[in-house]
Amino acid sequence: MNQLHPKQQKAFDFDTQFGAAVAGVQSGKTFVGAHWSLAMIAKHAGKSGVIVAPTYKILQQATMKKFFDIAPSYRQYFKEQKGEINLPNGTTVYVRSAENPLGIEGITAHWVWLDEGGQCSSLTWTVLRSRVSMTGGKILITTTPYNMGWLYQQFYVPWKEGKDSNLTFITWKSVDNPYFSQEFYEAEKNRLPWEEFSRRYMGEFHKIAGLIYDLSEDRIIGPINNLIGKAEAKVIGLDWGFRNPTGIIVAYLYDNAWYIVEEWKQSEKTTAEIIQVLHNLISQHKISRVFPDPEAPDKYEECKRAGIPVYEANNDVSEGISAIRQAIHEGRFFVYRDCKETIDEMSMYHWMDQKQGVFEKDPKEQPQKFNDHLMDAMRYAIHSHKRTVMYGRASEAIKPYYPSIGL
Repeated sequence: MNQLHPKQQKAFDFDTQFGAAVAGVQSGKTFVGAHWSLAMIAKHAGKSGVIVAPTYKILQQATMKKFFDIAPSYRQYFKEQKGEINLPNGTTVYVRSAENPLGIEGITAHWVWLDEGGQCSSLTWTVLRSRVSMTGGKILITTTPYNMGWLYQQFYVPWKEGKDSNLTFITWKSVDNPYFSQEFYEAEKNRLPWEEFSRRYMGEFHKIAGLIYDLSEDRIIGPINNLIGKAEAKVIGLDWGFRNPTGIIVAYLYDNAWYIVEEWKQSEKTTAEIIQVLHNLISQHKISRVFPDPEAPDKYEECKRAGIPVYEANNDVSEGISAIRQAIHEGRFFVYRDCKETIDEMSMYHWMDQKQGVFEKDPKEQPQKFNDHLMDAMRYAIHSHKRTVMYGRASEAIKPYYPSIGL
């Protein structure tokens, strides 16, 4: 094995069940992850492991490229279409994208390497933990700290506060890699805002620059007793998906404040399956209106035929974002802490950088389209309800359908 620098070696040797190597860019995170995976393959001969990255592009261009650069002889056993490395000794390494976390279900693993885990969803972490629940296998996360999402809230904070003895957290700077240019490091320190430099090159958690919804921690709350009975409006926002997840948000309006009380986010679910989920949520929360993504009129009609109280959603992105930002600014917006995917998406939902595209409008008015399905659903629910009440702009009146409570 090529020599690891001291921080890499510490990450390689972590002795708890779950370890996170959170460090600056080009600091050797993926390098240590690949070496650790090879050590796990040797230790668990004939058993199964999993290598995961946020997207297929990252898998191909970074994660697996580094893995095969270090172990080129393994490439001959890689069946890319199946996403498996099948070694002659019976070892299977499943290679998966976190774009569909539920696609990892069904695998029993003795170890998992999650590369660039900070870009993945909270659901990915939940699914991966369940994959090693029967074996007691280890999980190593290698990543740059992209945001203050699940990795910060569900891993770093419990580790720092000593609340979970199963966690190990290791961090280092880009310049701890002896091959990283000190001159470039200093130049970037002078060029970038401090928060961005600290995240990218020092491996420190900071909020993303250009965050759209800057929700303070005191607005993430536990359930309020009998809020369902007090709320003057209970609505659902729905962002359709299939390969990409479908996102559903349940929102209550009470005393001029919005409360996000439940979420649902899953991939590869049919329209019929999603409609059943809607029926269940409508019954549970006594929903009066459902605002689905207006880009899918055929699914809208299918919902109508199924008795779902669908109303036309307003899809003005700028106005919808402004409405939610105003509610947050005025202290009229809360999220139940069980809505972990919503909190995670909010922590990374940011304005698009001007370097990433050319737009007729100011690029800062364009949100980055990545892991934002619940953000779209939330916008449909809150902004569409507001405009429906103010201007009466709704689809034809449809009586709510509550099959299990007889209304």
